[in-house]
Amino acid sequence: MPTIEIISGKHAGSSFAFEKSTQVGKDETCQIRLTDAGVSRFHAEFYIEGGTAHVKDLGSSNGTYVNFKKRGKEEVSTLDDQDIVFFGRTVTKYWKDAPPPSGGGVSLELLRSTAPIAGQPQEIQFKDRIREAEQVEVIRRLRLHEVEQGTLDRLLGEARG
Repeated sequence: MPTIEIISGKHAGSSFAFEKSTQVGKDETCQIRLTDAGVSRFHAEFYIEGGTAHVKDLGSSNGTYVNFKKRGKEEVSTLDDQDIVFFGRTVTKYWKDAPPPSGGGVSLELLRSTAPIAGQPQEIQFKDRIREAEQVEVIRRLRLHEVEQGTLDRLLGEARG
């Protein structure tokens, strides 16, 4: 069953399976209720149409990001397995089926694509200014800048290897 796993934010570790329309927001009527300051009362909606999952921003103040790209108000995005969706500072991961038993968490592949790797030329690290801004946003939202240096070095070492 399609599932949304919360991988960062106040509700990290929670997951929500859905078969029909499921709203995300602060309002207590939302099936996925997030108390994140950057989340609107009725922020977004997940739904299945023709066997394909979609997310639609419901006119939220801070927008909905799918795979690090901001989507417009009322914009519908098709979701693929393991897509990353941001609501405010809350990071979620879409699973076509249930997440693995150990939880999906933040993959090393995500770190590889968001953290610059020492020794690579600047033009390889950051293809353009937009990509750099996306990387900074991911690091900020995942709060990697708040991780102690030893842990961050270990994560970056694993991402490089």
